[in-house]
Amino acid sequence: MNPDLRELIEELRADLVADRDNTVSWGNLSPGASPGTIPPTVPQPVRELMEVTEGISAGGFYFPHIPTSTKMQGELEDMPEYTGVAAESSEWFYLGRIKEEPLLLRRDTGAVWYFPEVSTDEWFMREAFQQIAPDLDSFLGYYVFGAGYAEIGFDDDDWWRFLEEQDLTTPAEEENE
Repeated sequence: MNPDLRELIEELRADLVADRDNTVSWGNLSPGASPGTIPPTVPQPVRELMEVTEGISAGGFYFPHIPTSTKMQGELEDMPEYTGVAAESSEWFYLGRIKEEPLLLRRDTGAVWYFPEVSTDEWFMREAFQQIAPDLDSFLGYYVFGAGYAEIGFDDDDWWRFLEEQDLTTPAEEENE
């Protein structure tokens, strides 16, 4: 994990803890897990994330704690046929959820995949499954802790307002203008 992202997560966790009474229902960045408690089957980028924060609840995003994450891996076998995930489940890692929809990490490339909202159908019926980010760091930095949250999450929930308060909702290109 890049040091800037690590520092951002630690700063955001401190701000959430400082306002615990108001943030517990929509924002939680748990403390990191010790490396020895993370199963060896967890991909390196996810291991690094779990060492900084073992579980994340951030508005529409949910990244589980280790016991739940381990159980979720079995759900790869139930992914829709059109994704090809079930046929090669060992190539994937069930990372978490956005709005109750799966977020997966491709083990060989580290890319993050999701089910885009191309219709009102349930995610497993859409026949839309695509890469959203080339790696976990860029996914976290832009979609979970940045301006991209409004694109696939919400732009009017408590997490979005928290990101606005932290000055994290302006896309990088606009910041440099």
